[in-house]
Amino acid sequence: MPLPETKRRGRRPALDPAERRRLSARIAKMVLVDRLEQKEILQKLQKSEPRLTHIDASTVSRLYRFALDSGIVRVHIDENAPYKPPRIEHLERELMAAYGLQTALVADTSGHEEILEANLADDRLHQALGQVCADYLDTIVRQNEIVALSSGRGVFYSCESLFNRHIFDKRNVRGVKVVSLNGNIAAEVWSMESPDARRAMDADISSSWLARAFPDAQLIRLSLPVAVQSPEMITEWMADGPGRWISPLVWEERAHQAMSSSNPLPDDEVYVPTLALIGVGGVRPNSGHRFIVGEHEPMMSNLQPELGKMIELLDKYTQNGKSAISCAVGDLCNRLFVTLAAQKGLPPAVLAELNEYVQYINERLLSITFEQLYYVPKVLVVAGGASKVDAIHSALEWQAMGWKQPLIHDLCTDKDTAMRLLELRRTFSGRRAQ
Repeated sequence: MPLPETKRRGRRPALDPAERRRLSARIAKMVLVDRLEQKEILQKLQKSEPRLTHIDASTVSRLYRFALDSGIVRVHIDENAPYKPPRIEHLERELMAAYGLQTALVADTSGHEEILEANLADDRLHQALGQVCADYLDTIVRQNEIVALSSGRGVFYSCESLFNRHIFDKRNVRGVKVVSLNGNIAAEVWSMESPDARRAMDADISSSWLARAFPDAQLIRLSLPVAVQSPEMITEWMADGPGRWISPLVWEERAHQAMSSSNPLPDDEVYVPTLALIGVGGVRPNSGHRFIVGEHEPMMSNLQPELGKMIELLDKYTQNGKSAISCAVGDLCNRLFVTLAAQKGLPPAVLAELNEYVQYINERLLSITFEQLYYVPKVLVVAGGASKVDAIHSALEWQAMGWKQPLIHDLCTDKDTAMRLLELRRTFSGRRAQ
């Protein structure tokens, strides 16, 4: 008489196909993204899913192999990834000495120029700068850092590069807050994946990339437009909500509270950034500058007709870079300023008219003021290219611009821009000595 069938001792229950795929995907994530060891994976699974107490190391290995073989995990190798150039140390030392910078990063982009449409070539340059700047950011962002970002190509690519570097291995830096310094302008950069595709590069977008590089970063999106209809509305927008993060009055109040040990800062309030990553741009006709590209965007309508008149004036007197004044108006955190080259080279009447347009536009911008940067302990600028030399030089010559103290502490730029900045410094210093 045959014995009744008995369940084999120690037999593990089989996983159904859907459960197998789910568990394989979870294990693959813990291996590739969380970088956990096999022992830690077992502990996590057994703690979160009590019915899997029978699972062992060999099962984890088999399920991970299944994730690789079945297409749950896909590997993407990008041969068009941004080029990371070497740095030129002697130019870095010269820039630091010439402009009193704390740190200078100079990327050697020579030999990697591409014959591309101007805007795309400018993007490729800033992609290379972003690689160098991301390396530096990786070393200076600390626990509980409050990082503030402006719009700009260099800022965007720096944040994206840092995220890509830590996509599977997030930096073990906790308590980071990431916030924007200005409203959105619907600005775009060219996509690496397709020459016809573009991606947004507003400060809110760059902030989201940077925040994802850290395990528990808090992202503060302003979600504000670049400009409003009247100066009075600026006060209203900054009195409540996300606008308080860029309010000059709030920054001044927080700075005084931070210096007074008797008035500790509340945990749920606005903070002055401890690190700012910003770009410097040059507003030139027929260029890829975001004010030019977005001139007819709905977000820019509040700056018309003065913006259009300013661009016409720039086109007439700079001849799109063919005159001695290649860049008459620069921008920093979307806030405009007349460059030193324009202050010296334009006729007084034209200069006065240009200053009126710049003042009109700045009074309607939802962005921090230059004076607010005084409160930030470290301001890192990432920018380069021939069209921005005059703007970067003006921002570095803070005394000549009438600012009370330096706005820029660290600079990341390319070789050609660095050499031109050193030449301008020698020329500028010679004129002041005469």
